[in-house]
Amino acid sequence: MTQPQVSVILPVYNGVKYLQQAVDSVIAQTLQPAEILLVDDGSTDGSRELIESIETPFAKHVLFQENRFQSAARNLAASVATGKYLAFIDHDDIWYTHHLERLVALMEADPRLGWTYTDIDEMDEGGGLIGVRIIKQLNPSAEHPKTNLINMLSGDMYIFPSVSVVRRDAFLKIGGFDERLSGYEDDDLYLRLFRAGWLNDFIPESGGRYRRYTGSCAFSERMWLSREIFAEKLMETYPDDRELVRFYVRDVIAPRFFSHAKEEYWRHFPLRRWDLCLRSLELMRRFSALSHLPVGTTRLRRFIGFQILAQPRLFEWMYPLLRRVTPLPRFIMRPD
Repeated sequence: MTQPQVSVILPVYNGVKYLQQAVDSVIAQTLQPAEILLVDDGSTDGSRELIESIETPFAKHVLFQENRFQSAARNLAASVATGKYLAFIDHDDIWYTHHLERLVALMEADPRLGWTYTDIDEMDEGGGLIGVRIIKQLNPSAEHPKTNLINMLSGDMYIFPSVSVVRRDAFLKIGGFDERLSGYEDDDLYLRLFRAGWLNDFIPESGGRYRRYTGSCAFSERMWLSREIFAEKLMETYPDDRELVRFYVRDVIAPRFFSHAKEEYWRHFPLRRWDLCLRSLELMRRFSALSHLPVGTTRLRRFIGFQILAQPRLFEWMYPLLRRVTPLPRFIMRPD
């Protein structure tokens, strides 16, 4: 029997430090891909030259684009890929040797599956192991595999593209990644696959490692801006339906992104990024107005809480005192 055709898609942006490790992990797969598509996304660190020099035992295609970020890079590669399946890997991640074999076997056995994915391990900048099978730690309430729209809307899904395989025809039918998103493009993609009727399956063992460090895209401002675009997209796509008593925005989407905005406020607060604190506060106000009042909060307490957060410089000085003499509104307190 012939092996299923897999196209590996690897976008690169200033990834010369880690790229060879990522490619080596692809070459080491027990199920060899038919091709690898390397997309240089406007790198300036020598990644382009390295991409051109890399040798692989399977077909290699090199693509270039101006810096348009990972969604556009993946879509470009998918548009010319020839495989039945698309397997994504970021330039700073690595696969374990049986990654493709395990995920593709599930999809070959069930044509209803639009994508399959595994858990993932975390490593630091130098490749040192931080944690194993971390998906449940990142969001304990997320279900795996995905079977319920409300659960998918209520929190970050934590399906890492680097440990997923997607059926190419399903990917193309829903239009691929939303190129407005550079962060949350994965949640958006898998949500649209699910809504289009494609099932999915999950392997609770890790298929690879992702590298988390301050220079990674997870820490970029693009990620937070992308989150705002994604939130607006969800609210437009899933408005409240009073007749069916499905309050997607009020009960699910707005509370989710209120919590994210609050986390952002407190991420910037100790760094004294006051302008970004205020931007996060505006998002808190918007999502709070679309949600139920938090438990134990009156409209007056919400108003007072927002007034306190609106003066971050003064709040920095007042915070230790306020915590001692009066209970602050719980919904504005620093997240645990």
